[in-house]
Amino acid sequence: MDYHVKNGSHVAKAFKVRGGHTVVPAGKKADLFDAKELTEEQIEAFEREGVKVKAKASKASKVEAGLVAKHHGGGRFNIVDGDDVLLSGLTKADADAFNAMSDEDKTAFVQASIGE
Repeated sequence: MDYHVKNGSHVAKAFKVRGGHTVVPAGKKADLFDAKELTEEQIEAFEREGVKVKAKASKASKVEAGLVAKHHGGGRFNIVDGDDVLLSGLTKADADAFNAMSDEDKTAFVQASIGE
């Protein structure tokens, strides 16, 4: 996962990345590549400390269009349309099945699930 970090706290913050850690000094900004995915709770905890963490769109996600189920953390998946989360809390099996559907079937599934 790629993140942009703005460390507004008074201490340096370390983030797990492939091959080790990246430290963002206090008062500095940095882009993290191949970082361990953070949960919403971890991101909220950083925000309380003055550290802003924003997920960056990866090259693969920029290519994807339309409805897709993506890993959200904690073994759960969300169905998203760009940056909009339409459904959340899917299992990996459900996400894999959703991603295998045709575009028309994906649309019908989401509409039926959200009651449109």
